[in-house]
Amino acid sequence: MPTANAGYHLFQTGDVLTAAQVQYNLQNQSIMYFATSAARDAALTGVLAEGMFAYLADTNTTVYYDGASWQSFGTGDVTGLTAGAGITITNPTGPVPTIAISNGATLTSPKETINLSAVAATGAININTLISTVDIRTVNATGAYTLNVRGDASTTLDSLMSSGEQISVVFESPNGVTPYYPTTFYVDGNAITPKWLGAVPSAGNASSTDVYVYTIRKTGAATFTCVASQNKFV
Repeated sequence: MPTANAGYHLFQTGDVLTAAQVQYNLQNQSIMYFATSAARDAALTGVLAEGMFAYLADTNTTVYYDGASWQSFGTGDVTGLTAGAGITITNPTGPVPTIAISNGATLTSPKETINLSAVAATGAININTLISTVDIRTVNATGAYTLNVRGDASTTLDSLMSSGEQISVVFESPNGVTPYYPTTFYVDGNAITPKWLGAVPSAGNASSTDVYVYTIRKTGAATFTCVASQNKFV
């Protein structure tokens, strides 16, 4: 095994190389090996360069230096995760990374987060897909409302999607005796006219819970189409 700080060595003219230097500093120089991030930082003080890669043994993580700081590049084998464990991808500013699943693979019991809110549906409502694509209201709507799908307050859905991709969002709201419903649908603040399953809704359903499902497809730069449905639950 390489020793701590064996991942980088600055050779000088006339140096006589040891077997360890040939192994760890020549053969392994393309991706440097360090026991920990602290060992990496100590070894590379004053010699950091954009494009460097390093492997950290304690976390089984490959990282790269982008010219300002070290960034995560990937992890080791993630098979055999215990119940409740998982992989978290956090990416608030760019397109969501893709996890490729080969044809014929089985996806078992995936879960997704929901936004559960005790705020009554009324007025302008934003669905922030960076938080959740499922928005559930637990109290009766108090007025007509509009729905706007986006990334979040500072991120557009357009910036998170490529042409040829689609995303589905769900909005659920109960009604009392007055059947309120979403009168307009927006993506990134721009009105979209969905194609509805059956008739275009002109009201909600009284004393029921309405669930709206919108499938949004990006067909070009800041260009979207949408198919939607209104579903009544009693």
